[in-house]
Amino acid sequence: MNLRTALTTIHRDPQWWRKILIGGALMLTVVGYPWGAGLVIESLDATRKGFPTPLPPWRAWGDRYVLGLLAVLIDLLFFVLPIFAVGLVFLCLSVIVLTANIAGAGWLVIVVLTVFGGYELAAFAASIAPVGRLHYVASGRVEDALGMATVRAALAPRARAVYGRARLQSLPAYGPTLLLVVVTWLVPWPWKLLGLWLALSALLYAHLATMQLYAAAESDVLFG
Repeated sequence: MNLRTALTTIHRDPQWWRKILIGGALMLTVVGYPWGAGLVIESLDATRKGFPTPLPPWRAWGDRYVLGLLAVLIDLLFFVLPIFAVGLVFLCLSVIVLTANIAGAGWLVIVVLTVFGGYELAAFAASIAPVGRLHYVASGRVEDALGMATVRAALAPRARAVYGRARLQSLPAYGPTLLLVVVTWLVPWPWKLLGLWLALSALLYAHLATMQLYAAAESDVLFG
């Protein structure tokens, strides 16, 4: 599967744009972000069962919120928590440098930021979070996605190449989101609110397409 096929699959649902705009509006409230993530998880589950279209309807709101909240935990573990960990280390080092008046503090900052940026880029390129979501959907238990088994599965020799292609193919899907973020930054209020809604809707659209690609990639890894 390529990105065009993934997008075509989404567009087979005549209500795809409405469902995505509803998801974007919910994500705009911040506390409603798990509903968008839940839609992606339900779509991924349906795709793995052979029913990639139509997109799941907006119903069973409580169940979808819980599904999405657990999916967000996967991203928190592999992406957000390391940010806090590195930030804490950076803060401690900054205090030590400032109080002790250590020479070369600038280089220390550069090293810390380089290590942090390298980790985030590596985790993104290695598809850790998408593979975690695949494990979550396959087993129905989020704890199966939060351990080192996810990292090993993503970095297995054959899987690494397959998931790497899926990651590369997914990148253009996020282009509209980036463009809308730039436009939102430039326009005045109240147009910023509209721009942010559309940007979040585009992000949800990209996530749906991305998980279509990873569902196909998982099939290649397991049966290809």
